[in-house]
Amino acid sequence: MSGGQAGAETPLLPATLARRLGFMLLRAGAGMSRLGAETLAPLGIDGRQYGVLAALSELGPVSQQTLADTFAVDRSTMVGLVDELERRGHVRRGKNPADRRAYALELTRSGAALEREAAKLLEGCERHYLEPLSPEERNHLLALLERLVARDMADI
Repeated sequence: MSGGQAGAETPLLPATLARRLGFMLLRAGAGMSRLGAETLAPLGIDGRQYGVLAALSELGPVSQQTLADTFAVDRSTMVGLVDELERRGHVRRGKNPADRRAYALELTRSGAALEREAAKLLEGCERHYLEPLSPEERNHLLALLERLVARDMADI
């Protein structure tokens, strides 16, 4: 993990930080995000765009605000993500029957195909990243994170 530079020092993990949940979650998330970005790059999308596609694939048509709340991003960030996916023909905005002032976002056929392809690639990416853990440990880690995220989402 020398960064590829001759003579570069290997980053150290201070024990104080190794005991801090926030740091460890941030560091693990950064590693997974980097690997995910490398995995998705050939498809021309990033992790946030994949997240929008995956959410729409599972949830069906939803508002931009619902997606912004799901991903804990501000409305303008979500508008930018959706604009780009719409420009590329992967998402379309339609009328929201529940709220005429809002759009309902849905996947196009190409968006659904892209989501499926990205999901397959990310499965391999996650398997690779989690190799140091047993299958039971992987499942336990995910279950614990699901509980924390559910609690956080309930507080929104």
